[in-house]
Amino acid sequence: TNGEIKVVVELPGVEKNDIKLHGTEDSLTINVDAAERKYFKEIKLPAKVKPKEAKTNYKNGVLEVTLPKIEEKKKPKGEQIRIV
Repeated sequence: TNGEIKVVVELPGVEKNDIKLHGTEDSLTINVDAAERKYFKEIKLPAKVKPKEAKTNYKNGVLEVTLPKIEEKKKPKGEQIRIV
């Protein structure tokens, strides 16, 4: 959406306590290392996000991670030139 990125992952047969998430400004890593199941996925995100403000929901084997985007102010490229 405009202000956030939502990642939805199906993890059938996985307990919530076995899921480890790691986020940076431009990627999300999902790691499961349980006796019955092993998953690893690094997802490159299409925009910069704030990983510390992530919201998660895990229900019936479906993990949803919502990450708010970092608002980037558009700055003109280069240097301003003064007119004399």
